[in-house]
Amino acid sequence: MLVNSSLDILWLCLAFVILWIGICLGFCAFYLMLAVRDARQIVTSAKKKLELVDQILTIVRKRAESTASYIPPLIEGASKLVEAFREKKRAKKEKAKNKKK
Repeated sequence: MLVNSSLDILWLCLAFVILWIGICLGFCAFYLMLAVRDARQIVTSAKKKLELVDQILTIVRKRAESTASYIPPLIEGASKLVEAFREKKRAKKEKAKNKKK
């Protein structure tokens, strides 16, 4: 017979418990690896998105800097246009005053 004493039953139960602990630890390790893999994929995805945002901000900054060099002449030209319109308006008002007199 396989079981001769109560000590044999104890060793058989301990072997069975150790087997189940090993199976449970194996499943825990498997799911832990899956969680780590998913976390790694999330971090990689976040890094890619941050790199894209950085590239977009760099492009916008470069365009803003290149556009900023054109702004002072544009402002100067706009102020000259406004001054020319004011002079025209002033001249029209003076003509209207001269006609009334």
